[in-house]
Amino acid sequence: MPVDAAAKRGRTAWTSVAVAWFGSLAAIVVWLSTTSPAMLREQLAVLQPWWLDATVLVAVLICVCAMPRVNWASVRRHMIVVPLVALGLCLTLFVAPRTNRIFYDEQIYQSIGQNISDVRRAQVCNDGSVDSGRLHCVDGAYNKQPYAYPHLLSLAYRIAGVHEWVAFAVNAIAMAFSIVGVYSLAWLLFGDRATAFCAGLVLALIPQQIVWSATAAVEPTASLGAILAVLAAAWYAADGSLLALASFVTVSAYAIQFRPESLLVLPVAGAIAWPRLRGDLARPRGWWGAVVFAALIAVHLAHLFAVRDVGWGSDGPRFSLAFVSNNLQANGRFFLGDERFPVLFTILAIAGVAGASCVRERWLMVLWFLLFFGVDLAFYAGSFNYGADVRYSLMTYPPLAVLAGAGATALARFARRRFASNAAVLVVATVLLFQFLWYAPSVRAVNDTAWAARADVAFAKKFAARLPVNAYVLTQNPGMFQVWGVSAGQMSRAVMSPNYTSWLLAQHPAGVYVHWNFWCNVREATQPDLCRRALTLGQATLIAEWHERDQRFAFYRLAPAAVSP
Repeated sequence: MPVDAAAKRGRTAWTSVAVAWFGSLAAIVVWLSTTSPAMLREQLAVLQPWWLDATVLVAVLICVCAMPRVNWASVRRHMIVVPLVALGLCLTLFVAPRTNRIFYDEQIYQSIGQNISDVRRAQVCNDGSVDSGRLHCVDGAYNKQPYAYPHLLSLAYRIAGVHEWVAFAVNAIAMAFSIVGVYSLAWLLFGDRATAFCAGLVLALIPQQIVWSATAAVEPTASLGAILAVLAAAWYAADGSLLALASFVTVSAYAIQFRPESLLVLPVAGAIAWPRLRGDLARPRGWWGAVVFAALIAVHLAHLFAVRDVGWGSDGPRFSLAFVSNNLQANGRFFLGDERFPVLFTILAIAGVAGASCVRERWLMVLWFLLFFGVDLAFYAGSFNYGADVRYSLMTYPPLAVLAGAGATALARFARRRFASNAAVLVVATVLLFQFLWYAPSVRAVNDTAWAARADVAFAKKFAARLPVNAYVLTQNPGMFQVWGVSAGQMSRAVMSPNYTSWLLAQHPAGVYVHWNFWCNVREATQPDLCRRALTLGQATLIAEWHERDQRFAFYRLAPAAVSP
């Protein structure tokens, strides 16, 4: 090709990508700056399901295209990961009790997943009926949480139907994929199967990883998303193909949408990919990747913009240096001497950092750990001793497990040289397995945190199973009833519109019930007053009641109020 023609094609390629790049940024800026907050939330409720579906579809297509390139002989050499996955699943399914541990967030995530699946809207449903197993919502509200996890639940709901157990199954599967991901990442970074094996084993044995994988919380999948983003970056750095670049872009775009702090994985993934990315950014294709990434995260950026002023349960600042001292004491002690985390893993991780080989890779794992460890220090609820917020520690486990795997391998190699034994890795693995027995009681325990909300949900679930078809429940937590297949709505909606209550009574001959729940017992006056006013919407008859400690839970059936003669 003539030199002038090649130069012209190069200028055309750069011009095209520049127009696409700046056009995309300009479109996002104009959209956000010219749309009112209320209208933006309404648009996001519609856009989120389609945007996330598109991202997952692209990821699936990349996997399909990558299948012919898989070296199955190499895969067979790594089948040692299978017993690690089996171990993690057994501990999750049979040792940790399957229960909710963060109320009512786990119920909210499931409810949003149901809305994405059945209604095709990213929202919580404040008034919805369940007919033939499908939700029909007449009043929804856009929520502050990022939407990747509810979207993931919605995919599972579309396959298996809307059931409470599906969310627990998703997190158990996330545990399995996290072990495979950590194993694969350690192999790509260090090129050593023993290191990969020990890293996967460590992750499978971390007590809180097991505990939270037996819940319906977002953290197990958020952690998995970070693992997959970094793994895709490592594959791209090693392979450099267009397919690997597309994987890096797509997986990273989805991974940052699980939790607000999930964005912190980008510096780690970017640093791992940089040796390859630096060359691609000197060519148009690297910037086309950036354009695609911007397009895939556009809706998430709009979400962060839309909810930037929404409160997160704090009257004061959400982030402040004033929180660092107390949070550092609690969270530092968690890794250095706490019954919830084996200090042996910390020691092995420190040994892994001290290793002489693969220095860059080791320090990138340290960066990963410090980013997610550090963000909690400045967060008002970032202490691992605060309520159930130890779940935030899950985001730090993957890099720690990789480093601990490197440390365990270094220890095994030292033992092999010192004692001339080929069983050194097996000895280290046996010690790791045995020391888990010291932490198994804490894994099996359901602590007293949120006991009142737990009792409320347990009582409500039992009663919901007895409700006749076409019954309707007024409550502050309608989403969990809708997931259970019961029509439900916000109590406040009925209290503010008594005529609406009359319509409900006419439409639901099987009964309209008032749920006297956890929020009816709180000391703050607004919610208990709302519950009392709900009981005046008709003739209220007590149907079921449960007392636990100082808490009272009940269901009342409403009948039309008697008309005075």
